[in-house]
Amino acid sequence: MNKIVTYAALGISLALASCSKKQETTSEKAVAEIRLTAEQKTNAGIEFGILEEKDMSTEVKCTGVVDVPPVSLASISIPIAGYVKTTYELLPGKKVSKGQALATLTSLDFIQMQQEYLQALSSQTFMSSEKSRQQVLTNEEVGSKKKLQQSEADLGNVNAQVKALGLKLEVLGCDLKSLAKGNLSSVLTLRSPIDGYIQDQFLAIGKYVTPSDVLIKVVGMEDKHVELKVFEKDLGKLDIGQIIEFESEGQKARAKIFLIAPQVDLTNRTTSVHGHFANKADEKNFTVGQFVSARIEVGTQKIPSIPQAGLARVGKGGFIYVEMANGAMAQVPVEILSSTPEFAGIKLLKELPAGKLVIKGASALEAIFAKD
Repeated sequence: MNKIVTYAALGISLALASCSKKQETTSEKAVAEIRLTAEQKTNAGIEFGILEEKDMSTEVKCTGVVDVPPVSLASISIPIAGYVKTTYELLPGKKVSKGQALATLTSLDFIQMQQEYLQALSSQTFMSSEKSRQQVLTNEEVGSKKKLQQSEADLGNVNAQVKALGLKLEVLGCDLKSLAKGNLSSVLTLRSPIDGYIQDQFLAIGKYVTPSDVLIKVVGMEDKHVELKVFEKDLGKLDIGQIIEFESEGQKARAKIFLIAPQVDLTNRTTSVHGHFANKADEKNFTVGQFVSARIEVGTQKIPSIPQAGLARVGKGGFIYVEMANGAMAQVPVEILSSTPEFAGIKLLKELPAGKLVIKGASALEAIFAKD
């Protein structure tokens, strides 16, 4: 008895599953095909034609970012340990000029270095006089040549010390002429090395900083370019001077390839392609680091093409339509390879059924398919 119940339940399940599959098949077919009344065809403005082989520009699609060369990037630090004394309004995005003071720091090491420099200057004066005196004594044959040689060596050592300390202090922005007059300072000024905008800052009054600390990042706005990532399969199509069309957030611009990296990133199998803005005025519409989608024109070839009115664009692809012998309208997905104001070069993603190709009214048909 239990077996009978089990078989009966199994039979019902199979029947339901079969019914469900029929419904799914019917549903899928309903999405791919639809019948129109004569009035609907007239309202849609449908016209028929054929796919034509046309010389269309081919393109490589890719993505990337807006970037600047290293000369327009600055990570500001200070080559000595100290404490942040004052900071200015350094909010991200704030414009700064080359040489502009950004912060001040105090450093005991800086004071010590100035002291050593002044002591070395004093020793240099004494050693120079001593060397001259020993030279005179030697010339008069009343002095020792050994003492002259020692005084020359001592003077050479102190000269090297003065030179080295002077260079270190100049790196720190110290005014050596003022220091030579005895004007020591405990404050170091941090200045911007380029014109640009504050990207980030890591300062706080009283913070202890070391030479390895990046304190401020500044991004210059000159020489913006686009850096694109292109898959290795498309590299053979690229060449210097080819045109890049790119866009981001509704802003569009053109660029020209000036550099193709010679190596491929083994992680994602892409290489970097760099393009200069074709129009310098467009640079102000894009921000450094901004994501862009781009296409690179790489030549022409014969591609199956359809009038723009016969293509319903959906996302990055679209659909074309065929009226079959039974009167049903079939929807065929396609990939858009190229485009002009009149025609679109396409690649069929599904076999084209026999019938009459719609070359006008595709948008209206897409709306009917989407509604049904």
